[in-house]
Amino acid sequence: MAELIYSNPEIYRINVPLTGNPLKNLNCYVIKDGGESAVIDTGFRMEECHRALMDGLHEIGVSPEHTKLLITHLHSDHIGLAASFDYPDTTIYMGETEYEYYRRMKEGDLLGRIDQQYRLEGFPEEELQDAIKTNPASIYLPDATFPVTTLREGDEVRVGDTVLTALFMPGHTPGQMIFYIRDKKIMFLADHLLFDITPNITKWAGVDNSLQQYMHNLDRLLEFDIAVALPAHRGLANKRIKDRVGEILAHHEKRLGQIMQVLKEHPGATGYEIAGGLTWSMRGKAWKDAPNRQKWFAVGETLAHLEYLQARGEIRQIKKEENGREVNSYILI
Repeated sequence: MAELIYSNPEIYRINVPLTGNPLKNLNCYVIKDGGESAVIDTGFRMEECHRALMDGLHEIGVSPEHTKLLITHLHSDHIGLAASFDYPDTTIYMGETEYEYYRRMKEGDLLGRIDQQYRLEGFPEEELQDAIKTNPASIYLPDATFPVTTLREGDEVRVGDTVLTALFMPGHTPGQMIFYIRDKKIMFLADHLLFDITPNITKWAGVDNSLQQYMHNLDRLLEFDIAVALPAHRGLANKRIKDRVGEILAHHEKRLGQIMQVLKEHPGATGYEIAGGLTWSMRGKAWKDAPNRQKWFAVGETLAHLEYLQARGEIRQIKKEENGREVNSYILI
């Protein structure tokens, strides 16, 4: 079902369910103006998502064969169905940095490097293999790469008389793009800022200090005049952007403090062990009982915070032997 949420230009929200995932849904936005259209993000590469997306597009008279598709970032809940728009009369747009990283994930060795990163942080091999097999971040990606028109900061995509300006906001992923309709003060936030949950910030192989990048670009949102804020998941805006930015920054400062406390009590802990000592939303389950795919996301976020603390000179990484292999561990300075 498509919901009209703005009239000039017409902007619709299609609720794409992410069944069984803590995110719950994807807000797919569709802009219509002057006989043209653009779709922002898609949902997982799975039948339920495909059916909801295509039914919503059909309801408002938009065909995946004759539109524009804007992919904000490489997470599978945003890019998963991109191949369903691979037609001669449809242009797929994606940030240049993000598409190159995605291409290396699909065609190069990046996924293997990410798996090895988790091994070095003490993630037990059996749990890691289970996480890899069940992780929606990888299993619902498109099967292969696809042709795109790449975007950089400030590039514009036109839909009739509506102009969407691409804004480069790395942190949540290596090169996430969000989109701004300047004259209407409308911001399509992707996963850069969410109102009901806090975006996951992880350590990306080959990317320097993703948490620092994220916090910098979160502050950068405050430079824009935003009257309508459209997040990629859950509910629409229920508070001021400035207030939500403050809440998210406070969340990360609290998480940094929790990590420092864990290391005070358990010097030399691995990334996996530190993650297990933190507080997570895991539907009431203890760390040992949590799904391995959820542990995977938790450890990734822990590593991003550890990298940030290392850059601030507050902790140090050291090597140690564990179960016959060398792993990373951490101590306070």
